[in-house]
Amino acid sequence: MTVITERFPSHLTNKTPHTAGCHIVRMRLYPRVLAPGTALFCLWAAPVYAPALAETAPNAAYLHLPHTPPATEQGTAAPLTPEQRTGSRIITAPPLSTTQQKPGFWDNTRLLPPLTSRPEAYGQPQALELNPLPTALLHQGPWGVFNTNTGAAAGFGTVGYYAVSRWAEDWSSLRDKRNRLDAMDALKYIPFNTAGDIYLTLSGNFRQHNFYDQRAGFGATKKDPAYRNNFRWNLGGDLHLGEHVRLYGELMSGQAGGVNYYGYAGGRWRSKLDAQQAFVEVRGKVLGATVGGMAGRMTFLDAPPYFTAGSVYPSIPFSWNGLRGYAFWKNFRIDGFYLTLTNNAPATAFHDQVGWNSRLFGAYTSYAVPSFKFMGRNSQIFVDTFYLGVLLSNSALPTMAGGSIAGSTHRDTPGMRIWGNAGPLEFSIGGMWQGGEFRAAKSGPTRPVSAYSINATLSWRFAKWFGHPAIGVQVDDVSGGNMNKSQHSTWGSFLSPFVPSAYYLDMSTYLGQSNLIDVGPIATIAPTSNTTLLLKVPAVWRNSREDAIYASGTAFYAYRPHGAYTATIPQASFTWRATRHITLGIDGEYIFASRSMINAGASSGAFVQSNLELTF
Repeated sequence: MTVITERFPSHLTNKTPHTAGCHIVRMRLYPRVLAPGTALFCLWAAPVYAPALAETAPNAAYLHLPHTPPATEQGTAAPLTPEQRTGSRIITAPPLSTTQQKPGFWDNTRLLPPLTSRPEAYGQPQALELNPLPTALLHQGPWGVFNTNTGAAAGFGTVGYYAVSRWAEDWSSLRDKRNRLDAMDALKYIPFNTAGDIYLTLSGNFRQHNFYDQRAGFGATKKDPAYRNNFRWNLGGDLHLGEHVRLYGELMSGQAGGVNYYGYAGGRWRSKLDAQQAFVEVRGKVLGATVGGMAGRMTFLDAPPYFTAGSVYPSIPFSWNGLRGYAFWKNFRIDGFYLTLTNNAPATAFHDQVGWNSRLFGAYTSYAVPSFKFMGRNSQIFVDTFYLGVLLSNSALPTMAGGSIAGSTHRDTPGMRIWGNAGPLEFSIGGMWQGGEFRAAKSGPTRPVSAYSINATLSWRFAKWFGHPAIGVQVDDVSGGNMNKSQHSTWGSFLSPFVPSAYYLDMSTYLGQSNLIDVGPIATIAPTSNTTLLLKVPAVWRNSREDAIYASGTAFYAYRPHGAYTATIPQASFTWRATRHITLGIDGEYIFASRSMINAGASSGAFVQSNLELTF
């Protein structure tokens, strides 16, 4: 028997004098593994009764993060052995001491995933944590360095214990029952053959949001105040047919109501039960790369969070139909896609359609710069290059009189993004240029498009301060058009039609990523191991005074103020992950409209949102 001791960081252990920063013993034999306690209700986390609260997964973190190989007895890096690849090693702990107290339900923080994996927080500046986390907290696919922290670099959305796109989760480590630390793990791996490579993973989610809008849309909705609420539930099944083939399906339904509410048209707030996702995926090894193809209906998040992200407010997220192919090498990946937006407007159950009015196509690449040390800290930088093509059959341009010109548009958007961390500096810097054309309806004139978007966040992580805060600045410069020019001139307003993350700039989503300049401080802090607080105060101007103020990429206000300064928007978002299955949060901001906006008929007002999420 070989015995190796490792020192785990205290945030992976129960924070008691007996366990903080405790030593863990790894053995090649199979000692008795401590069983988890029983669950409270179906969505409550099961406490684990272990003195050192050691990771019991035989597949240690390096199996999901192969760029950080395990240490040998001498402490040097070593390649994975066949036993390690098949999960025959186990990390365990001494027997339970009768003098030690069992951890309480609410303080069992070892079972909690990183808060950056909260699905709706996708789009916040990604904080990279290069210390390998145990597989009990991260369930990711074989994406190597692109799994760093919550896997945002892999192109499938963030993946913590649960993922933005539930099919991005990999629960194959539960083939060994000793990896099961939670009462719901029995639903994450249901085998159908002796080898265990044919299995089913079930997932589910219930989400409720409540909104208070004092002056919704700068007062444009004339609903003062508005009380809205919406909820959705979904159930997914991920069937793996061996190593190379899998089928994924997901049903979803959503409803919305409230008092003096607004904006529920279009099918994304109220939708009868339907197939939100249904696709087949084939995956294998080609030329040293993990190569796969997907066909069917699916979610898509392989774009910068300021271009598109997971749906925060409407009940039903964007769903796409089409083809997607990807390839992962050690330090480089590429993703190609051609997708059409699902039409979920039909009011009858199971009648959603493959919509052809909105299309997204292109390719995304990411290069992982070899990891390095800077100022004593592990560092990782990604360099992304991409092309995003958009076709919209229903798109409009604003006019000076407050109206619009109906039409359609084709946009071509090449871009680059460099993001990651260099020591304590965490950053994301990106630029996009946008070409294409706008075609006015009824055989109207065609206008060429030339626009740009520059987006940057830079934060310094004070790792030794209380709450490990990251404090920095966010700056965006997104071009606008000129409504005074002729209808044959070049149009200069950048288009982000598929809703950037609400947590990127404006939680109320009153402002879209078109024709704006913003700058302001931003800070994230973790007051406790299972809470996080996001603070920001952006000041916003119009990039072009001759263009409108946009509520989203395809909607704009009738306000036509004379000045460029639009608003200052202090905002905060607090999240409490009570258990791995229960997340609570509250978001709020106050929109201080500029004098020029108020003179044009706009209003200042508050926005508050509460969040409840139940997930398995």
